Amino acid sequence: MRARIREKFKFEAAHAVAINGGLEEIHGHTYRLEVFVEGELKEGYVMDFLELRRIVEREVIEKLDHKNLNRLFNNPTTENIALWIAERIREALPAESRLYKVVLWEGDDNGVEFEF
Repeated sequence: MRARIREKFKFEAAHAVAINGGLEEIHGHTYRLEVFVEGELKEGYVMDFLELRRIVEREVIEKLDHKNLNRLFNNPTTENIALWIAERIREALPAESRLYKVVLWEGDDNGVEFEF
């Protein structure tokens, strides 16, 4: 039986997005991240929540929290950030687990969701 687990994270970062040929003023957000991992139930679980939390903290949060995202991305849109996050997580997951979905909220009202 396949199942999905979900973990939530939060980080603070600043960015200025290029829109219609111009660059916004740099500003900050509280980003909220949801990560969904899918896999077969083995011994009653998909993967250890703590292992998933360690992966995301090490591969994503430590690299983005309290950073100027323009130094890491050509255009730090929420979509580009979410895809970058997904790639880092996907590379670090154990072979028997699969990244199913990433949801990244830029503040309370704006967000993006990718299913894989």
